Amino acid sequence: MLRIKTRYQLAAGSAFFVVFFLYFIIFNRYHLIYQEQIQLFRFNKDYFTDFLSRPGGLSEYIGAFLTQFFLFPFAGALIITLSGCFLYWISGHIFRKHQFNGMLWAFIPVLILAALHSYHLYTMAYTVGLIISLIYFLVYLSIEDGKLRYIIVLIGWPLLYCIAGGYAILSALLCFIHELFFSRNRFRLIIALVFPALAFTIPYLASQFVFYIRNEMEWTYFLPLFIGAPYKHMLILSLIYYPLIIILARGWLAFSKGKGLVSGWNWKTILTGTLVIVSLSGLIYKYFYDRKTEVLLGIDHYVQHSDWEQALKLSASSPVKNRMIMHFTNLALYKTGRMGDYLFHFPQSGSAGLWLDWEQDWIIAFFGGEIYYQLAYNSEAYRWAFEAMEAKGPNPRSLKRLVLTSLVDDNTALAGKYLKVLERTLFYRNWAQSYLSYVNHPELMNKNKELSEKRHFRIHTDFINSDNFGVRLPQLLADHPDNRMVFEYFMASLLLDKNLEGFAANIYRVKELGYKILPVHYEEALIAYMSYTNKNIIPEGYTISQTTRNRLSDYAATIYNYGNNIDFAAREMYSKFGKTYWYYLKFINSQPQK
Repeated sequence: MLRIKTRYQLAAGSAFFVVFFLYFIIFNRYHLIYQEQIQLFRFNKDYFTDFLSRPGGLSEYIGAFLTQFFLFPFAGALIITLSGCFLYWISGHIFRKHQFNGMLWAFIPVLILAALHSYHLYTMAYTVGLIISLIYFLVYLSIEDGKLRYIIVLIGWPLLYCIAGGYAILSALLCFIHELFFSRNRFRLIIALVFPALAFTIPYLASQFVFYIRNEMEWTYFLPLFIGAPYKHMLILSLIYYPLIIILARGWLAFSKGKGLVSGWNWKTILTGTLVIVSLSGLIYKYFYDRKTEVLLGIDHYVQHSDWEQALKLSASSPVKNRMIMHFTNLALYKTGRMGDYLFHFPQSGSAGLWLDWEQDWIIAFFGGEIYYQLAYNSEAYRWAFEAMEAKGPNPRSLKRLVLTSLVDDNTALAGKYLKVLERTLFYRNWAQSYLSYVNHPELMNKNKELSEKRHFRIHTDFINSDNFGVRLPQLLADHPDNRMVFEYFMASLLLDKNLEGFAANIYRVKELGYKILPVHYEEALIAYMSYTNKNIIPEGYTISQTTRNRLSDYAATIYNYGNNIDFAAREMYSKFGKTYWYYLKFINSQPQK
C-alpha cells in the first residue's frame, strides 16, 4: 500500500507540475519576456548595495537575478515551475509538522502562485520573499532545542525583515500561532507574544534608523499591494492560507482527540482531490489568465525583433483592439509593405491609432517610443527612451535605444556611457561590445545599414518647440521628402482623419518616391475625392485599376439600395466592403480609443 501511495504521489506531482510548466511556456511566455525587459540585472557592487538600502532588497536582488533568464521563455517557465515545486515541498513539511497531511493542501499554494504569476507585474522577487519567509518558519519548527530556537528567533527575525520585507510578518504570525496552539511550554503565552512585539517594533525602528522609509509603509514594505483585483485577492489568500491551515489543524486535533488529519488513499479520495485540482486550475485560467495583455506583449515582442509577419498574425487574433495594439499593427503593416493596401483591413480609430499620446506614465513611454525611431525622428526617439528609463529605471530596451540614437547623432561619448552599463550584464554584454566598435571608430557607422539609414534622415531643420510629445509628419517630410515611411504615415494620417483635401495635395509624391502602381487605398481615396470635386488628380503615369472601379460600382449600387437607413447599411455591408476606405469614410467614427 505504501508503494502504491508513493507511486501515486510521484505520478500526481509530476503531472501537476508538467501542466504548471506548460501553462507558463504556452500561455504566459510573453509575460515572462516582458518582465525581463523592464529590469536590467548588473554584475557590479553599486547595483547590489542599492538593494540593501530597503527592506526585502535581498529577495528583490535574487528575483532580479532569476528574472534575467526570462529572456528565454523556456528558462522562465522552468524557474517558476521549480519555485512551485519548492513551495509545494515546504508547504507539505509545514503541514505535516502540524499533523495535517494530504497532497491537496500543499498543491493549493502552488495554484495561488500560478494565479499571481499570471499578472505581468508580479515578479519572481515576491515569490522569493514568500519562500524565504516560509523557510524561516520551517527552520523554526525543525529546531528541537527550545532555547536555541528562541535565540535564533531574536537574532533571525530582524534579519528576515531585512531580507524579505513585509513577508517577514507572515513568519512572525505563523510562529505566534504555533507557539500559542502547539507548544507545550508552560510559558508559551509569554513566548508567543514575543513575535507580535518583534513584528511591531523591528520594522518601526528599521524605518527610523536604517532604511528611512515612510512610517505607514514599514510593516508592508515590499509586499506587492499595488496589484489590483482579482490578483490582490490571491495575494491576500497567499498570506492568510498558512495561518488558516495551522489553526484548522489545531481544531482538527482537538476534534479527533489528537489523531491529526491523514487522508485515506482510495479511489474516492484520489478522484475527489483530482477534481478539486482540475476545477481550481480551470478557475485560475478563466479568471486570472490575461489574454489581452499577453497578445499585446506578444505583438510588442515581435516588433522588437522585427518579425513583422508574426506581429500582424498575433494582432489579427487579438480579442480587443486599442490604440496600443493599433499603433503596433500599423507599424507592422508599413514594414511588410502593406500599409497602402491593407490599412483598413484592421480596426482603425483616426490618426491617433498610428502612435501613442504622451502621458505621465512610464508604460506609454516604454511602448510608444518605437514609432519615432522607425520614422528616423531621432531626437524624439531619444526623448521617449530617456523618459522611460527615468521613470522605471535602467532596462535593456531603453538603454539600447539610447545607444543607437546617440550614435546617430554622433554623440559617441554618451553612447559609450550607456554601453558601459550594458557591458555589466550577462545577456547584453556581447551586443554592447559590438557597438563599442562604433564609439572607438565612428567611421564604421556608415557600414552599418541601420545606423547609416538613420544618419541619412537626420533632421537639419529646427522644429517649433513644444511641450507636447508628438509626430510632426509634415515637418519631417519637408525635411526629407525621400523618407518613404514618413510619407506613408503622413498619407495614412490624412486618410484616417478623412482629410481628402490634404491627401489630394500630396498624392504627387508617389511618383517622386518611385511607386510602380498606386496602393489600393490610395485608389479608393482618389475616386472618392474626384467624385466630390470632379477634378482629375491622378498622377501622370498612373491609373486606377479596373478591379477598384468594379468594386466602386458594386459599392455604390449596394448603398443606393439601402437609402437613408445608415445603421442597417453599415451592418449589412461590412462583410463585403468593411475593408475598403469608402466604408471607413462613410460609416466609421474616427474618434481615438484609449
